[in-house]
Amino acid sequence: MKTETNELTGSQRSTRIRKTLLFATIAILVIVACFAGYTVISLYTSLRSINPNAGSAESSLNLQERINILVMGVDSRDKNDPGRSDSIMLIGLDPVSGTMSVMSIPRDSRVNIPGHGYDKINATTNPDYFTDGGVQLLEKTVESMIPGIRINYYTKANFAGFEQIIDALGGVTINVEKAMYYKAEDTLIDLKPGVQHMDGKTALDYARFRHDAIGDFGSWGGEEYGRVVRQKALLKAIVAQTTALRNVWKLPPIIRAVESAVVTDLLPNDMLRIALAFKNTTDKQVTTVTFPGAPGYIAGGSYVIPDLEALRTNIAPLFSPVLPTD
Repeated sequence: MKTETNELTGSQRSTRIRKTLLFATIAILVIVACFAGYTVISLYTSLRSINPNAGSAESSLNLQERINILVMGVDSRDKNDPGRSDSIMLIGLDPVSGTMSVMSIPRDSRVNIPGHGYDKINATTNPDYFTDGGVQLLEKTVESMIPGIRINYYTKANFAGFEQIIDALGGVTINVEKAMYYKAEDTLIDLKPGVQHMDGKTALDYARFRHDAIGDFGSWGGEEYGRVVRQKALLKAIVAQTTALRNVWKLPPIIRAVESAVVTDLLPNDMLRIALAFKNTTDKQVTTVTFPGAPGYIAGGSYVIPDLEALRTNIAPLFSPVLPTD
């Protein structure tokens, strides 16, 4: 009589292992697909939330010409508080070559504000100062100051949110060029010179420090100095250190931080298209542009006085819509 057994032959065991591996692989792929889908949906939802008009505006993005984005850091603690522009940066993107040009505009620049005459440029964004104050007035002012360019989009961030974004990125490494110390009732900046990895608060201290002999902006020998230089150095460091984060898996915490801090008129689809165009860009492809101007006094007021001829002849071509040809 033949004895029954539950033992499997080698062939049967091999078949069962293959089936188990196949089912496990399918399960993992399903989980990954679900997570990726959830992440993309969450990302898109977050991007919509930082553009108040995302549901009604139509895209005008053209990836065959230069894209100029006006970036503002405002001295408010809430993204809905207009505040004054504590930092202003013009970023020109070349989608074809994946390169960027970055110019800081000193907040004390004496400019001709359309409809209002001459004043400091950072006053343009505050409706308590001008009745039509806001981003559009700042855009008009910059376009008037640099003839021939067009501001395509803006991005505005408050400083509390800036800290959160840097923290979400895992911090940023900066070579602090000198000791920086400032103490006030609610502020303490105490940075030592040398290379250091900064959290969001420390990076913000570095970017905002102007309590030295130079202050916000200084210019001599064809070079610029002061806080505007640190702001551009910080931007280049962020570009250099975030290449590993530019994938959908690592974006959610960063996007959540951006969502709480940033307001923009870029549409979600356009943000993603620009991100794809610049996904391989490194700090080597970021050119920092010196603002042509010098500190001075007019009628007892302290300003940075722009060199209008240099803005027209040297700066405007770097931010004009037409891309350079080979």
